[in-house]
Amino acid sequence: MKKRYIYDPLTQKLVKAREKRGVDSVSYCCPDEKNVEPSDKINKSINDVHNDTINAQDWIGDNQEEELIASEEKEEEMPSDKVTPLTFKAGGKQHDKRGQYGRITEIGYPAYMVNRKWEVEWANESAEKLFFTHNIKELSTAEERNVFRLLIKALPKTALTLPKAALINLEDFISLNAELASLDIPSPLDSSTLRSLSAEELSVLNKLWRKKESSQKIPLEKREFVLNHHIEGEKKYNFISCVFREGTLLILIPSDVLLDPIMDVLLGREKVVRDLMLNKMPSFCSLCVLVADLQNSVKISADLPPAEYFELVSQIWSRMENSFRKYHGTMGKHVGDGLVRFFLAEPESPFQHVLNGLLCAYEIRKKLAEINSEWNIRKKWTNRLCFNIGIHEGREWFGYIPVNQFTALGDTVNISGRLSEFARDGAVWTSKHLISLLPTDIQKKLAFGIRRSSSQGEIFVANTFSRIMDLTELSRPENSKFVDISTLSVTELVEVDQKLLDGN
Repeated sequence: MKKRYIYDPLTQKLVKAREKRGVDSVSYCCPDEKNVEPSDKINKSINDVHNDTINAQDWIGDNQEEELIASEEKEEEMPSDKVTPLTFKAGGKQHDKRGQYGRITEIGYPAYMVNRKWEVEWANESAEKLFFTHNIKELSTAEERNVFRLLIKALPKTALTLPKAALINLEDFISLNAELASLDIPSPLDSSTLRSLSAEELSVLNKLWRKKESSQKIPLEKREFVLNHHIEGEKKYNFISCVFREGTLLILIPSDVLLDPIMDVLLGREKVVRDLMLNKMPSFCSLCVLVADLQNSVKISADLPPAEYFELVSQIWSRMENSFRKYHGTMGKHVGDGLVRFFLAEPESPFQHVLNGLLCAYEIRKKLAEINSEWNIRKKWTNRLCFNIGIHEGREWFGYIPVNQFTALGDTVNISGRLSEFARDGAVWTSKHLISLLPTDIQKKLAFGIRRSSSQGEIFVANTFSRIMDLTELSRPENSKFVDISTLSVTELVEVDQKLLDGN
């Protein structure tokens, strides 16, 4: 006797569905692919989805209850990273949990996420085995995890050998990825990330490169693709690409599997992104760290009623947010009334992350000066609102921690924090190392130097540096915290050419 089943992609199970009226229990059945009848109505409008916030119910429409036919006699388990029960007991009854799916990172079919440079930031075991032939977590740098570097390394060396990956038509899969990637990155011959590939590998990749006809990214897109496995033979798949601000998620689902449930999950974009970020792989990379502390924050909080203090803090952070986005600053973990922002190096520019950090520091200092003027008029007080800012650059391990924040391990963050403590009255202090990373023409558009005492009073000596030990008395108890950076050569940033702020 034939029965009705609904497929749950996260558990890799077919669930026996009873009539809607008054029955809420379900039972499991493992699928027998020979008896599965794919619906020809599945995802008829996926490629037309252009609105990230489209309502799932409107999109799915009448396809919510697609029928799949399966036999009860044969039971063959499908691969799954984790099985989540679809029923729960309450009030003595079994209840259906369809629609309350687990995490996207638990899906058993090949899936991986790439960032805007097409470096793999998350991949499940199925994708690693099928495409990449690597445990990607063992690769320390983001450059090594470039998806095209991984795929081209998995190709056979001669026509007589099998590919290192499980696919015979891996070249077609590379071209499919290239078509999507062409909207984000340059062709292989123009990419600095792929320069370490051999001339032969670059030539092969360049021949497989395919530009997308449309210049517009589609938030959620489905394509049919046939994978030719050297053991299992040809099998049809739906290649799903889901574009987020953080990158692109790619999933391969067998064509005989109902897609509506997984599409329903993908439309919950915020939940999907949060899950992927929690599982994002750390990488060893160059970064610029900005640490800023609000000077005299304890006194300011004591001077204001609680409601006004929270109003002030909220105003400060909301005004700063545009600057952080403008200069691509990533939020980091920090305690107190301060902040940490990370500016990550771009493969195409060895110094842009440094310039971004400096320009961001200068801009948020100006914005806080404006807020300070507003509150001086409002409160008629003597408090001065200013950030004490420290900036440094280095190569560190960078990754996500499960408190919705990124963090970096190593001395770069510690040095930036110390420079922030060293700064007073809204100053921006940075290291000689960081300034030296900038081209000479950029350095000429920055006013930096050291304030020196003379018989005529304090003078500013431009384009100079000094060690911390020569700028403060380390023997004083309050300065003992600077001992660990005593030999660091530093300078104060006082002005930035407006042309740099305007992007010229």
